[in-house]
Amino acid sequence: MLNYKFDKAFYKESELLKRLPIPRSTFHNWQNEWISQGNDPRLMGKILVKGTSTVFWNGALFLQWLIKHKFNMETKYDYEVADKKEAVLVVSNLKKKVK
Repeated sequence: MLNYKFDKAFYKESELLKRLPIPRSTFHNWQNEWISQGNDPRLMGKILVKGTSTVFWNGALFLQWLIKHKFNMETKYDYEVADKKEAVLVVSNLKKKVK
């Protein structure tokens, strides 16, 4: 398992995408796909602040989701292969930072 340490508990989206170099469009596609399958985005680490439009992300939880649902996914279609390649690239770059 990847032993990556986040320096704080919660991140705004822009901060998370700087820590985990994922294109914003890919990040939103993954969210939309997850939600369209009937899943709760909180399982991805998304935290909505009641009464505001502010959204935070639990970086560690999102990374676990990424590894489980994208990095280790079985691929059948071209778009799944592309998603997996993106996830592998992100995790590979994080492993370099850990060393």
